[in-house]
Amino acid sequence: MEWIERMTATVDYIENHLTYDMMYDEVAKIACCSMHQFGRVFSYVVGISLSEYVRRRRLTLSALDLQSSTAKVIDVALKYGYNSPDAFTRAFFGMHGVTPKVARTLGVKLKAYPRITFHISIKGDVEMEYRIEEKQDINIVGMVKHIKRQSANTMENDWKEALGEVWSTWKEFLEGGTDEKIGAVHNLYRAPMWQMGFTKTLENGETLLAIGAEADTNVLTDLQTYTIPANKWAVFTVTGSFSGKSHPIDAMWTRITTEWFPICGYKRAADYEIEVYPPGDTSSDDYTCEIWIPITK
Repeated sequence: MEWIERMTATVDYIENHLTYDMMYDEVAKIACCSMHQFGRVFSYVVGISLSEYVRRRRLTLSALDLQSSTAKVIDVALKYGYNSPDAFTRAFFGMHGVTPKVARTLGVKLKAYPRITFHISIKGDVEMEYRIEEKQDINIVGMVKHIKRQSANTMENDWKEALGEVWSTWKEFLEGGTDEKIGAVHNLYRAPMWQMGFTKTLENGETLLAIGAEADTNVLTDLQTYTIPANKWAVFTVTGSFSGKSHPIDAMWTRITTEWFPICGYKRAADYEIEVYPPGDTSSDDYTCEIWIPITK
């Protein structure tokens, strides 16, 4: 029930700030999640990303504004976060199939995307496999990047660039030579941490993304380094193919948030997490990886 209340409060905040340049890390804080965790849970539960939900709601309300007022198109565009009439027209046409000017015409068909609501769903028991680990500092070597802070207006006008920054960083890591250096040159992919993706929400709202492997030394000059502080970790096993429509990691993040934390007696110890990817066929239904979350009582 607590999770339902948090998500409802999150949607209340979004709805009350659709005409503001809301910062998405602030939205995640209302749900008591990291930006990375919240993005995965929201997409899995709602079926679309947070930015896409905001975009659809804004375009729904902008259509109502155009039909019920004499406001100029540029004023409506600015109200809902678009920095130019052209950007607004492209987005508006993409959803409604007509331009903002045509939307004022009587009898024209428009689309409305309603506010989402959350309800309790009773499901059968499905086991979750986890363990508790304690580790000293983890020295990760590979690639370290700061992902810019995301806001509603930034995503409206630059959404393709902003949305793809995390995935483009992974692509650069895998195809740009860093993955090969770690594996073939330095032979660092080994149990238990294998290949890691570490995400941390910084105080300024940016996301720090570190991709690589654990190393005993940080003097590998051809790789970037980051030290993950010593912690107690809840480690969850994730099984499933990465090729399907529903991503198994998104599903597990949702279960951790809605099922495990409310009853486990633990809380998050820090605003970061690790995803561990062992070798194997990620398209196989039997592929297994892990989510590591820092915890405290």
